[in-house]
Amino acid sequence: MAASLRAVREAVLDGRMHNIVTRRTQLEAVQQTLLEKADAIQDAILADTSYVASEAAVEYLLTLNTLKEYHKSLNIDRALQEEYAIARGEDAANRRDPVGIVYIVPTRYTVFYSVLVAVAGAITAGNCIVIELSNSLQALPALIKKLLESSLDPRTIAFVSTPATDEDLGAQHMRLHQDNHLPGKVVAVVDRTANINQAAEALVAARFSFGGRSPYAPDLVLVNEYIKEAFLMALVQASVSFLPSAGAIQSDEGQQGKEDQGERGGLRIVSSLGRGKIVDADKLDPKALPGKPTDGRLLVHTVRSLDHAIDLSNMVGNLRGAYVFAHEKSAKYLAQFINADVSFVNHIPVEVLVGPTPPKQVAFDRSMRYPTTIFSVPRPQYISPTLLSQSVADILRIKSASALRSTLVLQSSELVSPTQRPLGGGVGFFEQGILTGLGLFSIPILAGVSALGYWTWTVVQRHGSRI
Repeated sequence: MAASLRAVREAVLDGRMHNIVTRRTQLEAVQQTLLEKADAIQDAILADTSYVASEAAVEYLLTLNTLKEYHKSLNIDRALQEEYAIARGEDAANRRDPVGIVYIVPTRYTVFYSVLVAVAGAITAGNCIVIELSNSLQALPALIKKLLESSLDPRTIAFVSTPATDEDLGAQHMRLHQDNHLPGKVVAVVDRTANINQAAEALVAARFSFGGRSPYAPDLVLVNEYIKEAFLMALVQASVSFLPSAGAIQSDEGQQGKEDQGERGGLRIVSSLGRGKIVDADKLDPKALPGKPTDGRLLVHTVRSLDHAIDLSNMVGNLRGAYVFAHEKSAKYLAQFINADVSFVNHIPVEVLVGPTPPKQVAFDRSMRYPTTIFSVPRPQYISPTLLSQSVADILRIKSASALRSTLVLQSSELVSPTQRPLGGGVGFFEQGILTGLGLFSIPILAGVSALGYWTWTVVQRHGSRI
């Protein structure tokens, strides 16, 4: 076992990171280092990627913001209240303890942000850290190691170039493989009620930003047939005006070969201007959707209705995310029935495009990709008995069979109460269709009845005047 790993294991046994003040000062030290090395960090991001300067700046600023959010979550007064709850005769039902060691295997996408947010989350939960960084000629791994070693207590962090075994890490550890959560697709739906230009700009940015490698870049865009041509024109315009990057530069031969391959696969290239290609994918089977495109393709497929969009989306299966562009009521219907882990309506947050996907069992959080609960374990403490426990204890002391039956009848009568059903909700999508149909059907009838009544009234009036 390496000496650095031995020191980390000893720090876990000592509970070195359990103190909330220590955790806050560690996060403050990391943030101060990042502020001092802002230029070097952005230069390293640009050196290792095909990003433009603004994308490197976004990754850097999102990292700083996440550190701030984790730091704000460490409330000293609240922590003391929870620590001494039992001493005050109160339950500590939400008490949690750190896992011990968080072993991080970084993703290769936006590696700076991804490593730093995982480190910040683990520190906030009170853990020590081991990071697996293989030897590389790239600038970022060496810079990350240098920044963290100079900021954090050296006894609480270690780096390894080869995978560490469970024996090396000890019993108190968890592994965070950031690339393990990548499988899954992202679908966008653009309804006829959407703002076409807004949707086109957002989807082009999501597909082509950060080298087109974001796990939340849209894999397929489903657009209503009535607005498809206008939407394709808006996509082309947005793509042309999008800032170019080095990653978008391809040789003519390679680009032509990919276009020919697309034509043979039933995909029609609409435009290859700007940073990527706009592709008509009407002949593509959503169930056979290809993996994450690496050549900057934005696939567009036609749908006839909201239900058609829902059916095709769910045919893709295992949806990591969905982007819905539509009027609020139509968007509610789409988001409700598209089976995606997270849905965004009429916008695509830039922070979603940066960093790894969260574990499957964790709800997506735009501010903190990793909630501290995944780096800790529940350790509740109770001092106050509940009413149920008192009732059950009283029942155990009853010796008479008749008294026991009477008590059971009394207790059972208090368990279930009938549910009061509401009279009805608001007017939804289907209700609107029914009311519209009834209106169209009843208008001719009401007009006929009114005409008949008027005719009868005029006949009576004429007959009365003759008399």
